[in-house]
Amino acid sequence: MPATFKWSVLFFLQRWVMGIWKQIVETLSKQWERVRSFVCVKSARNIDLGKQGEDLAARFLKRKGLKILTRNWTHGKGEIDLVAFDKCHNTLIFVEVKLRSANAFVPGYFAVNGKKKDILRKTCKAYLRRFGSSNICHRFDVVAIEVNRTGNFPRISHYENVKLF
Repeated sequence: MPATFKWSVLFFLQRWVMGIWKQIVETLSKQWERVRSFVCVKSARNIDLGKQGEDLAARFLKRKGLKILTRNWTHGKGEIDLVAFDKCHNTLIFVEVKLRSANAFVPGYFAVNGKKKDILRKTCKAYLRRFGSSNICHRFDVVAIEVNRTGNFPRISHYENVKLF
């Protein structure tokens, strides 16, 4: 078999494989655009729902006599949804808000798992270092909000002094 024939066959196979590869990449790109648009819309909706849940939790805590100091305080990978202060007990309160469907498999309280607690612990310690309040009493609370299918907020549960520190 002549060498030029081998090279022409190899060249043909290379172009054929590249053509197929190009079609695969184009198809995957189109599919990714569909998936990405769905994910972006859904995450924007989740952000909106999360903000509504935080607003509701802040109003709920204010009615209980707490003063909201800050919202969505971030440090590294962590975020504290609400930081409140209880004047009666002179206590700084870090609050995680969990908004869930009323028929969710995992209720809001249990959605704060070990990994989330580690991140929150580091974020809370960073907050205490940043604002020089390490000698003040502090605790961690979870506010769980259950939403029914119509989007109403039928039930708010406030879990105080959840083990985090």
